[in-house]
Amino acid sequence: MYDWSSETGWARHSIFGLRHEWLDQVLLDPEGWCHRTTLGNRQVDSLRVWLRTGGIKERSGKLTFLGEQFISRGSSHLPLWELLWVNVVFNFPTARWYVTLEGKEWTTTGLIELLQVAIPRLANRTVSNAIMELAGLLERTPVGTELGQGQVQKSLPRKIARIGCRPRDTAIVYSLGRLFLQQGNTWLPWNKELVWPWTVFRCSRQFVWERLTSIEQDYFSLDEHGVTLRKEDKEGWLCGDIPTTLL
Repeated sequence: MYDWSSETGWARHSIFGLRHEWLDQVLLDPEGWCHRTTLGNRQVDSLRVWLRTGGIKERSGKLTFLGEQFISRGSSHLPLWELLWVNVVFNFPTARWYVTLEGKEWTTTGLIELLQVAIPRLANRTVSNAIMELAGLLERTPVGTELGQGQVQKSLPRKIARIGCRPRDTAIVYSLGRLFLQQGNTWLPWNKELVWPWTVFRCSRQFVWERLTSIEQDYFSLDEHGVTLRKEDKEGWLCGDIPTTLL
């Protein structure tokens, strides 16, 4: 079983989810967007945090590798949203908890109830805000429908259907790198219950194995027991040190 007892920051985005059009505002003016925006103060605060959660900006405000790629390739480039989703999963415990759930369809009310059971110490308002932030991201960005991580139906309460997707090689490699960072080990056994790439994207383990054993990469070595980290540049993982040819 996953242990969520030490996780913090379940609701950190002022109840708002990330929106595609908000990211576009940032990409048009990465330094001055907050002075030109029509967003309210709480929405501005929310977006600032989402930029860090999604790996677009560092805490200092500097654009990351991923942020630069969004500017260069545009916000309609789906492979970049796959990388953003990886960052969200590993930076935002609500999203990481969500991807480990069994089943494929829930209501927002149902997710609130499940999270209350999983983390009884959380205040009801915190739990509700956490699910609203996650649902907002899924509803208003390509992550939800185009990447299959949670298509939101506008009912009362909203329904969320997660069918998953087969991620591109870059996202698989990056997701595994983020997992190594999270665990702080250089070897991970396959039989350990972790947030593996197939968990992040809801795809088959066999698909991930086939991609990792067929693409040219020098980050990991794999055998029947587990995966070993070969490239230990932790700063590189945080900055998006992934072959751009895979994008």
